[in-house]
Amino acid sequence: MTDSAPTPATATAAPGHTVTAVPVTRMGNGHDVELTVHRVTGARPGPTLVAFGGVHGDEAMGPEEVRRLVSSVDPAELSGTVVAVPVANPYAYDAMCRFTPQDGLNLNRIFPGDRNGSVTEQLAAVLAEIMLEGDYFIDFHSAGLYSTVEYAYVMDDGVDMATGFGSPLLYHHAPYEGTSNAWAIKNGIRSTVCELGGGGQLTDAFLDKAVRRGRNMLKAIGMLDGEPEALAAPQTVLTELVTLRPTKGGAVISHFGPDRLGEVVKGGTVIGEVVDPYTFEVVEQLLAPYDSSILVLTRESYTRTTPGDYGFMVGNADTATTLDALFTG
Repeated sequence: MTDSAPTPATATAAPGHTVTAVPVTRMGNGHDVELTVHRVTGARPGPTLVAFGGVHGDEAMGPEEVRRLVSSVDPAELSGTVVAVPVANPYAYDAMCRFTPQDGLNLNRIFPGDRNGSVTEQLAAVLAEIMLEGDYFIDFHSAGLYSTVEYAYVMDDGVDMATGFGSPLLYHHAPYEGTSNAWAIKNGIRSTVCELGGGGQLTDAFLDKAVRRGRNMLKAIGMLDGEPEALAAPQTVLTELVTLRPTKGGAVISHFGPDRLGEVVKGGTVIGEVVDPYTFEVVEQLLAPYDSSILVLTRESYTRTTPGDYGFMVGNADTATTLDALFTG
């Protein structure tokens, strides 16, 4: 299903965990923008995995997932190197905002950036340079402030990563232009995206999954010894995935909480309703769009919303497939 694995690199640094600051630019307020980069060098030669978190500042699970995964890796057990940027967009992370407040740009739509551009463009340029160190790349995302998600991307050249990571739901599609994964693919770097957790719901459970699945992925690509945990069932690969966005603001009353992620519901099922908090009127219903709709992103029973916000994400179960079927025809 995949090409041969990258040729292991030769270890040139002593085993250990180092932390460095990589300069990006200087702001008008006198603050220096820099990226904190962790490097775990293994005791044995092997490939390099680059990991990002916090590309979107409202997805606070990503940085913590990176922190816990990196902290779980003992250099003595590692073959190769893990290079991690836990907070890829410091200003967006500080503002708890999807976009960088200073220029309003989405960091994950402008790779490989521009060293002569705005702050987000310069962040992308430095991150793109860091990515070029890698044989493998994983971008840790989550849902935002009010929603919770669980799936991973499977790229044509990153099947071993997606299989090893072991998310029950996978999404296969061409990467969006300007994303970190589009840049990875362009440069021959195997990649995946983890979409896990968010919204302050089931936090410990999702963080535990991130570490366990991340270590399974490292085993699958030969950076840790041992076999990945056996999956309880074959992974479901979605090829159709839509986001249900409220067109009106107010309160979302969800009928399917985060504990029901992965569940299949019938088309036309009311997944959630937008309620006017002033009049108590139901002003909008969000319906399952497919005959068989798989819940990929959902919300707790009550959350706030604005027009165009992420409400729910659902996949089409009727066009879903398996990895074997997808890549062997």
